[in-house]
Amino acid sequence: MKIEQIETFLMITETKNLSLASKNLFISQSAVSHRLRSLEEYLDCELFIRGRGEKLVTLTQKGEEFIEIAIRWKALWNETKQWALQESKMSLNVASIDSLNTCVFSNLYKELIDSSSQDEDNHSIILNVSSHWSRTIYDLIESHDIDIGFTLNSLKYPNAIAKPLFKSRGVVISSTSSKYTESVHPHDLDTADEILFSSIPEYHMWHNFWWENNQNEYSSVDTVSLLFTVFDLEKKWAIVPVWIARVFEKFYPIKISELSVSAPEYACYQVTNRHPKPSKLKAIEKFITALEDYMKKEVFINSVQ
Repeated sequence: MKIEQIETFLMITETKNLSLASKNLFISQSAVSHRLRSLEEYLDCELFIRGRGEKLVTLTQKGEEFIEIAIRWKALWNETKQWALQESKMSLNVASIDSLNTCVFSNLYKELIDSSSQDEDNHSIILNVSSHWSRTIYDLIESHDIDIGFTLNSLKYPNAIAKPLFKSRGVVISSTSSKYTESVHPHDLDTADEILFSSIPEYHMWHNFWWENNQNEYSSVDTVSLLFTVFDLEKKWAIVPVWIARVFEKFYPIKISELSVSAPEYACYQVTNRHPKPSKLKAIEKFITALEDYMKKEVFINSVQ
């Protein structure tokens, strides 16, 4: 069936007159008759009863039944035509370790999601964000299940490219009533009160160097939310990237102390596939542009320094 046949059928049902239908459609009466015959041949049934040379027509039982189908068919055609003319929404799957999602990139995600809800021209990104361990992020990049990842580890994978984004120092966080001063040496820290929080091998090596004989004394957590939960314990301390400390102090009364002996820096990497999906190239480009703009903003700079 063709849309012209359906439109002609519906016009005839409305006017009950071939001559008036041709006038309303701006075509000849012979063209109306041709379209009607073609539609009836396609459907293999008679839709109208008409005599030779008669302009007036009457619907058959099949014609009456076909009206609703024709209306739905025309509506679906119009919807399909509109869909074909529209630019598809861009979707992007982003994954990061929990602490980066929570403390560094949450405002970026918020900006992109907000712009998506306000953009009526389909130029925005539909953003899907998840949290995973670093190795899982690399696995998902390899399998094209995510498009962009953020981790604190540069791992070797055949098709994963890790680009350094920024580095941040580690600081000591503790209760405001703790004994620790603005600058502390590792030997000043009591490992019996430590909450170990780290996801980079270099830090564990540094930690083992300073507290080699106290490896069984400390507790540990692996997410920011857990760290926040246990930190109402008065004597506890932890060494964390400064961007966790900056978020922490907004919600909790904590003390931030610098280390007199620097711990390894926390390097953040942007991970992408060497061969991204062609359908995701525009969304990736738009996201990276937004990321670059975000990293120039004060809210970002203040969080990682």
